[in-house]
Amino acid sequence: MPNVNPVRVCHSLLKFAYPEGVWTGLCENCLESTDKTRVKVEKEELAGTPGKCKLCGSKTDLYPVELRIPNFSKGVVTENTMLCKKCLDAAGESYVKFKREQAHGHRHH
Repeated sequence: MPNVNPVRVCHSLLKFAYPEGVWTGLCENCLESTDKTRVKVEKEELAGTPGKCKLCGSKTDLYPVELRIPNFSKGVVTENTMLCKKCLDAAGESYVKFKREQAHGHRHH
């Protein structure tokens, strides 16, 4: 079972109950993949596609992120998931924090 890293997501349906956002977890590989997409978006190497974000539910421009999803029969399935810029930024913040903690040897189990 992989460790998951917390990412704060502002879910559109829960914004009144949780104005600061809710926490969701991404494994290290998915967090790294999300950060790579975020960097491409910031460098304007990737154009957005209108749709609904898989993490927060916002209807806005989305960007493809390759996620590795555990599957009992196949082991791991790779899937492109569409995420918005806000979720990419939130995952990017979590990725930087994860890398910083990893460099200092602080890993929570």
